[in-house]
Amino acid sequence: MLSLLLSMVVMTGGLTAGATPDPTYLVILGPPEQFSAQFPPSAPDSARQIASGQMLFTLGTPVADLRHQVEAALDTAEKTGYPLLLHVDDWNFPPPSTDPEWVEWTAFPRPGEAHGPLVRRRWINWGSWMVAGPPPNYESPKFRAYARTQIEDGVVKPLAEHLKVWQKDGRAYLFAGLVVGWESGYYSMPGPTPNPRPVAGKDTFDDSEVVTTGYAALTHRGWTAERLTAEAKTRGITEQALFRELMCGVVHDYTAYLCGLCVREGLPRDRLYTHYTAYATIADQATIAGDGRLLPVATGVNDFSRPGLTMTQPWTDRDKAVAQLRAAGRREWGAVELEITPGARTEEAILEHFDWLAGHGARVLCLFGWWDPEGSTFGVKGTGAVPAIKRWLAEPSSSKPPQD
Repeated sequence: MLSLLLSMVVMTGGLTAGATPDPTYLVILGPPEQFSAQFPPSAPDSARQIASGQMLFTLGTPVADLRHQVEAALDTAEKTGYPLLLHVDDWNFPPPSTDPEWVEWTAFPRPGEAHGPLVRRRWINWGSWMVAGPPPNYESPKFRAYARTQIEDGVVKPLAEHLKVWQKDGRAYLFAGLVVGWESGYYSMPGPTPNPRPVAGKDTFDDSEVVTTGYAALTHRGWTAERLTAEAKTRGITEQALFRELMCGVVHDYTAYLCGLCVREGLPRDRLYTHYTAYATIADQATIAGDGRLLPVATGVNDFSRPGLTMTQPWTDRDKAVAQLRAAGRREWGAVELEITPGARTEEAILEHFDWLAGHGARVLCLFGWWDPEGSTFGVKGTGAVPAIKRWLAEPSSSKPPQD
């Protein structure tokens, strides 16, 4: 699987020839006013920067509103001196649609059918259940054109305009990066029906919603039920394993497409990150193998960006994740979603984790959960996070992580 994915990308020794070393950014997802009292801006020449992160609901927000949000965030970075990391949603919350050319299907078309059955909606569990619209068909020219307009016109163009000015006046450090994706994957809710069954507001999970999607994308790539069966038999693997392998390729190529358009608009590769909840980062892999959001690390590697991973402490397997990044030829990457759960919230444990990640090539450490109340699963206020962050910013050698 890894070799197949690696064949999709052209690996290079570096992402930006002749680039000066980046700062390492510790990003708090939220506006600066939420954390400025605890952490003043770092000096512009500091090798470690405290930065602000903002999530953009890219697919469901009007382009004019997106551009306004981006320009406001960039203006804030200029005024406050806090660098900015932006995240763009690549698939979680698309606008509602029943267009079979746009949304995903739950099976291949039967003989005589123009398309397979459409997925009705998507269930997401991020600590609690929520319901989103049907996931998109990544191979659909119609959907790709829409996503391109949203991201290019709403996000990338205003960002590139500001960056040109910052590069001229020595403030390029204010651009911590653009995360192209939000735990990219494909929708899978494998059986049996979860117990207790998910509930979100007035919505209750129905038995018919035990589905896997991706059939629209694979049909666009020329696959049929018969071809899938024959190929799996020839290779001596299950149809489920082949389906998953093919969908890894689909998701990889969609992410590469989005990153590529960012590069063509002038954004540097070494400030672009993918965002995957990669399979190798999960400690108990046997329990989640069917989840289409948990893909091999190499799926998030392309020639237009640095790979980015969710790294939730202590649920992740840091060594496996970094080993697969090295196998993919990447030494610099991003911990673009970093959560700290109960049991790992002492000052020393958090400081060790930050140092370990930075010592193993993470150039962005984006901390989620700052807004959560004390005592919540991902909340960090009232824990050892605040003194750990202060020490990490002030003491580049506050601990000695293992060296590669």
